[in-house]
Amino acid sequence: MGRVVLVGSRRWGIGRFDLLLTAALLVLPVAALPRDWLDGKELDALGYTLFVLATLPLLIRRRYPIQALLFCVTVQMGYHALNYTHEVMLPVAAILIYTVSLTTSRVSTLAMIAVCVAGVLVTVSFPQDESIGAEVISPLGWFAVAAVGGQAVRLHRGLLAATSERRVAEERLRIARDLHDVLAHHIVVINSHAGVAAHLLDEGGDPALAPISKSLHTVADASSGALAELRTTLDVLRGNEVDAERHPTPDLDGLARLVAVTTAVGVQVELRVRGTSRPLPAAVEINLYRIAQEALTNVVKHAHAQQAQVQLEYDAEEVRLEVTDDGRGRSGNGTPDGYGITGMTERAQSIGGQLVTGDGPSGGFRVAVTVPVPVAR
Repeated sequence: MGRVVLVGSRRWGIGRFDLLLTAALLVLPVAALPRDWLDGKELDALGYTLFVLATLPLLIRRRYPIQALLFCVTVQMGYHALNYTHEVMLPVAAILIYTVSLTTSRVSTLAMIAVCVAGVLVTVSFPQDESIGAEVISPLGWFAVAAVGGQAVRLHRGLLAATSERRVAEERLRIARDLHDVLAHHIVVINSHAGVAAHLLDEGGDPALAPISKSLHTVADASSGALAELRTTLDVLRGNEVDAERHPTPDLDGLARLVAVTTAVGVQVELRVRGTSRPLPAAVEINLYRIAQEALTNVVKHAHAQQAQVQLEYDAEEVRLEVTDDGRGRSGNGTPDGYGITGMTERAQSIGGQLVTGDGPSGGFRVAVTVPVPVAR
């Protein structure tokens, strides 16, 4: 039963704080304040009903601020017209006006204040036994305070967000400069020397040197691909538009190429795809590709493996990617915990998935990630 309430609360945007706030405003104004502080007649069954109805919109104020305020004002007009205790209603209206001011535009805020003022004026137009001056000035003053407070908090949050965005942009530019000046330079050097060396060996025509030439070609091709991806990353960091045709975004279609490159450097890799493949969200495809790339890099660097397997499995509710090898495994210190596994874990979590690493069922090391991606119906 509790689970149903929680799901419903999330659906309607009801937070725990709003539940506590609503409960407090339903109890404290009536139960805690001395009776001689309150003006108007005591609450009866009808009065309590109107009081509760006017307070309940606090539960949905974050998701439906304007609708909550309009409903509250409508109920409060009837409540005040019947001359029930007036003061207990003021906190609810002030909080809702604050929420509207905080979460909507200035135009909407001014329009809602106008509606509240109109509601007050219509209400006090009913015959009263006392002077109505204070009954008008007091709520309007609190409405103004709530609206100004909401705008002040909104502007402060906007300033903090703008400052944070500026710092992030400056850091991205610094990283882009460092990548360009250091990493890109070294990759260009590696690519140039590997290409020249492979060309010279090919011209020599010595069969004994063919394996070395093949390895150098692999190095040249891999460095060219790394340089292209680095340039795409630099464009993203600098906020430039990326040409999808010249610099395609990595996706699961690139797994075959990734397997071929790894096989070329000495580890025989097999790619298996199970289930019916389907288009996935771009973020899911990119991160799964990067996880496979990092896992195969670890196989080459640490595992001392002869064979590896990449398995991609689709089903109706999720997609699973698993990379295994026949190397030493974690128990043999083949794949130490480091930034690679940390990065894969972060990538899996960023798309709502879960990463599991450890020794494989038949030895070696295993990296498995499961991402919930239900089939569109």
